[in-house]
Amino acid sequence: MTDVADGDHRLGSGKTGEFGVVAFTGRTTVHALLSEMGRQSDAPISITFLPLDAHGVAAAAEAIARADVAVVDGSIDRAEAIAVCQALREARASLPISAVFCCPHSATAADLRGLLAAGAEGLLDLQLSPADTLHVLRGVARGQGAFHLQMAAGSSTSLAQLLAKRDGADQLSEHDLGLLRLVAAGLTDHEIGQQLYLSHHTIKHRIDRLRQRVHARNRVQLAAWAASHEALGAARNGSLGIGDRTAAER
Repeated sequence: MTDVADGDHRLGSGKTGEFGVVAFTGRTTVHALLSEMGRQSDAPISITFLPLDAHGVAAAAEAIARADVAVVDGSIDRAEAIAVCQALREARASLPISAVFCCPHSATAADLRGLLAAGAEGLLDLQLSPADTLHVLRGVARGQGAFHLQMAAGSSTSLAQLLAKRDGADQLSEHDLGLLRLVAAGLTDHEIGQQLYLSHHTIKHRIDRLRQRVHARNRVQLAAWAASHEALGAARNGSLGIGDRTAAER
């Protein structure tokens, strides 16, 4: 039994025992899997599908408030998926989040670090059956970390390594380095947001998080740290930051 809503439709009945899912995706494969998951379940499930857009999180406040778990598509736009996770954390910090990938080997270590840092507690690809997907999402909703995916070819990073707690630069993702490069260049939150297609509120939140991670007292110290850091220099010499990659993909 399932109640599926799209766009601005709200979760349906709100009955006791109903499992609520709010899914941020534009892929028909993700939509189809979650819909089939709902149809196969004997227990009541309510699913709301929303676009992968961090700006739409605030408008979905009711659905987010009623949901037991959020599903964020990590395959379309990695930077936007991270921004959606961060917006969900701001809207409802206690809501468990699971990121999904459309196919095996599509997730890189940098992608997963970025999603984990943004609050994702589950990572899975669409190779699971609808029943297994529901089982995993219920586990995530109960606070259990779930990792059911295959890493991108050539990756030597294990999930255990991804989950290991590290300090400072060792914990920075490729997305973080891209943002730090823009901070070091002296851009304002608004200017960075324009380049990364994110709101200046999201940029401010991400910069504050980075500042705390590298123990910088203020933005000036963060910019100085970023400009002098060896990893940032490596990014300048060849790696695309999130702003460059987002622009290139578009």
